[in-house]
Amino acid sequence: MNSKNPSILYIFGFGRSKLINSEEVYPNDFFYGYFDVKDKYKKTSFIEFESGIKNNFFNKVLTIFSKILRKLTKLSFFFENICTYKNFKILMRSDKVVLTNDRIGLSVLPMLVFIKLIKRSESTVIVMGLLAKQTNTLKSHMLQRLFLIIFFKTVTNFMFLSKGEFQQAEVSYMKYKHKFHFTPFCIDTHFWSQKREKRNRNQILFVGNDGRRDYKLVVKIAENLPQYDFIFITSNITLEQIKSKNVKLFKGHWNKQILSDHEMKDIYAKSSLSIIPIHNSYQPSGQSVALQSMSMGVPVAITHTDGFWDKELFSNSDNIFFVERNIVSLWTQSIIHIMSDLKLQKKISLEAAKTIDRHYKSDLFSIKLFNILEI
Repeated sequence: MNSKNPSILYIFGFGRSKLINSEEVYPNDFFYGYFDVKDKYKKTSFIEFESGIKNNFFNKVLTIFSKILRKLTKLSFFFENICTYKNFKILMRSDKVVLTNDRIGLSVLPMLVFIKLIKRSESTVIVMGLLAKQTNTLKSHMLQRLFLIIFFKTVTNFMFLSKGEFQQAEVSYMKYKHKFHFTPFCIDTHFWSQKREKRNRNQILFVGNDGRRDYKLVVKIAENLPQYDFIFITSNITLEQIKSKNVKLFKGHWNKQILSDHEMKDIYAKSSLSIIPIHNSYQPSGQSVALQSMSMGVPVAITHTDGFWDKELFSNSDNIFFVERNIVSLWTQSIIHIMSDLKLQKKISLEAAKTIDRHYKSDLFSIKLFNILEI
């Protein structure tokens, strides 16, 4: 390994190459320090998940094996999207590997195990929700723990984006705590900056596609608040599910880029409130939308879940609005209270923006990643 000029490989999920190879201006939120690392280490490259990998016998076997392991362990194995001979050779030539989520880390695990037997290499996995995969039988629980121990033993470092999950990992897998680092998810505050546009005082925004969002509740909230205009940006709500006339639906998904980041930015700029109802779980959810909203000067109302990413930095009615439970009446009362108090909205917006600037700028993430890569 060349310690002064190591070859660093990033492994992304779907859709990154399209943006990297384009001339568009886009936020660096979901590139996890890639551009800063590339500036510092010239031998930095990337590969990404592929859905159209040649459907040969080997790939069919990987697909079946992934499905079996997902069912048995509840962990996100997708070997068929990344495990190819070509990618294995690229990994073999790399000194350090950055895997940008735990799904990718688990999917690359067989190659990492094999490479570790042959040569010295370092790997870092960015983690969000790894320990929140619930099992329903003792056998499933034991298998999940076995694979997690193999995962923790094989990978060099883990960057947890949620403080709660980081603390849980230190307790549940104490033997590997020296590999665990807490590094909050950060956003491109240069891109998600406040625009001097007049906000629609009646416009409420909901953005989200992950399985933790409470989509049924969002629809009911809009039905019960006909005096406000709602914008839904999601692929998990259909027009048929919306019964009220005060909702405008956009089918948005980051990987598919159905709605561009610039269009998203314009919608944020005109909204007066961003709502994020989430099912209770230890898995963090809604973080990127919340931080983008705050950076754009939009106050956020979110369910106060067990997995909220940092309860020390955020306080109800200080820099965020917490709704304790997903009950329609609680949500509608909270929204009416917020929307009717412009002074409160402004105060929360200012305090939230300060929190983002101090703790959640993408530059800070890159600095912490450099510290880990240089250990």
